[in-house]
Amino acid sequence: MSSNAFYLPISEVGGVGSHWQRKVMPSNCLHYCPPSAGGWGIIRVGLLVPESVMLFVSPAGCGRHGAIAGIQLGFKKRLFLLYLGEVDIVTGQHMERIPQAVADILATAQRRPKALLICATCVDALLGSDYDGLTRQLEAEHKIPVRICHMDPIAMDGKTPPPLTVQEAVYSFLQPSRQKEPAVNIIGNFAPIDAESEFYDVMADAGIGAVRHIAACSSLEEFQLMSRSTHNVLIKQGGRLAVRQMQERLGIPFCFAPVAYGLETIAQTYHTLGEFLGVELCTERYREEAEEAINSYQSALGPLSVAVGSTANASPFELARALTEYGFRVRYVFADLILDFDVEHVEWLKHHTPDVEVFTNVHPTMVDFLNCGLTADLAVGFDAGYFCSGAKTVPLTLDSQPYGYRGVISLLREMLNAFEHPSNHREQMYASGMVI
Repeated sequence: MSSNAFYLPISEVGGVGSHWQRKVMPSNCLHYCPPSAGGWGIIRVGLLVPESVMLFVSPAGCGRHGAIAGIQLGFKKRLFLLYLGEVDIVTGQHMERIPQAVADILATAQRRPKALLICATCVDALLGSDYDGLTRQLEAEHKIPVRICHMDPIAMDGKTPPPLTVQEAVYSFLQPSRQKEPAVNIIGNFAPIDAESEFYDVMADAGIGAVRHIAACSSLEEFQLMSRSTHNVLIKQGGRLAVRQMQERLGIPFCFAPVAYGLETIAQTYHTLGEFLGVELCTERYREEAEEAINSYQSALGPLSVAVGSTANASPFELARALTEYGFRVRYVFADLILDFDVEHVEWLKHHTPDVEVFTNVHPTMVDFLNCGLTADLAVGFDAGYFCSGAKTVPLTLDSQPYGYRGVISLLREMLNAFEHPSNHREQMYASGMVI
């Protein structure tokens, strides 16, 4: 295939972390962060903290992006902006204006917020602004918990990128509790596990009294109940700094039990989770239910060709493997990172589907993707649908959270629905808030 867009056959993909970037992102390539990106950005994730507001300290461009996203996605009333001019950017004088801005917010809010986040940008990262000292000052003055988060794409390739540090900041609002209850916190994702998932019944059968998630908390007091839980279950890697901090500070141990769509991976995940909880989890009947659904939906859909995107609520490589095991043909995978969890699935794909081609969204040569002539019957994830023009698209966004064996059924149902009720890809993307 002749094309200027950079890609690798799956057989040449390997390694973890920086090694992936050496293989797919040449060292002289910048990581592109599109200014039009919506969805779950740093501000929206920070505002998961119930009864909180955020002060976004930023230059005009970043502030405009945040404000428009707030209007489109429904959090603008909780977002306040402090503009950084050229003098501020050069001298750091904006730090002297933040206390007054915070005082104004607290004095004028119709309902006084119970928590405050201040979001800084790349400017403060380069200036080395002392937000820690400022936080202590504001907490003492206003008797309200204050935390800092950062929207700094320049740190995306480092060990503590913004998507991880913002979750660490969010869960740092939790205070230690001597009271403990047989409950689990779900960490790393942005929506509670879907109500139809078997996870709730499995936990109840195991004697777990409650399954808690930040997005289900309507008040800061309810959010604080998460500090009483006996276990944290990390289902998306974005929360890994948060669970480590919670283990140190709150004494809550954690287990990585990732979102997965392959039956063997799900079975192993439940086994690991059972060992972590000290109980045997009974899930066999749910697996049988999923196996029946796979056979039924595969027969209805036929031998589809599929593209798997990085924006899907999944690990692209694990999902590609799962779809292959279901009987579909995966042609392309779009992925920006390869993590430890992915390695097993990358190796499986190398052995079973060596013709899969792997693209990365953040490579600048992807502007030439039209020359590739990428085609697939079905795309899972908005980016896969964008690059494979004409494919029916299953969004599988982060706004809901499938999990376990019934997550498989949910995915298959969405795949069939994409063919029975086809939607315009552009309209799907804008309706979802992925583009602002």
